[in-house]
Amino acid sequence: MPDVAHRRAEPPVIKQLAVFLPNRLGALLSMTRCLDTLGLAIRAVNIIDAADHAVARLLVDRPTLAKEALLAEGYSVVETDLLGVALPRGGGVRQVLQALLLAELNIHYVYSLIGGASGTPVLAVHVEDPAAAARVLAEKGFELIGQDELE
Repeated sequence: MPDVAHRRAEPPVIKQLAVFLPNRLGALLSMTRCLDTLGLAIRAVNIIDAADHAVARLLVDRPTLAKEALLAEGYSVVETDLLGVALPRGGGVRQVLQALLLAELNIHYVYSLIGGASGTPVLAVHVEDPAAAARVLAEKGFELIGQDELE
């Protein structure tokens, strides 16, 4: 009887949109208006500023529609998967970081979401190995939040 590889369930992920903006007055506002006209909700935003441009990292309730709209308006957009980690009341950021460090998983960046579906604080985490990070965090008792919980 041949061996059959069992597929592991993929961890729940949150889709991040990185939008490249000119470093000009009102550029961020113009981009958000594009999303507002479609009734899209921005759940988190993180801005990286450089001399001649900025990168807006966005978590939105409907990323596919947001990406299509932004591309249609001429924006450059890159989509990335992040892990969403529900934080216990009173903190938990240090515990998330510590669990990933002990598992020797490199963290590229983190930022917080503006309210999860249940009102629970959520930390968005970009790591080098999302599947391994999801396993480690689940073993430590953290709840992972997927894209569907932002809608």
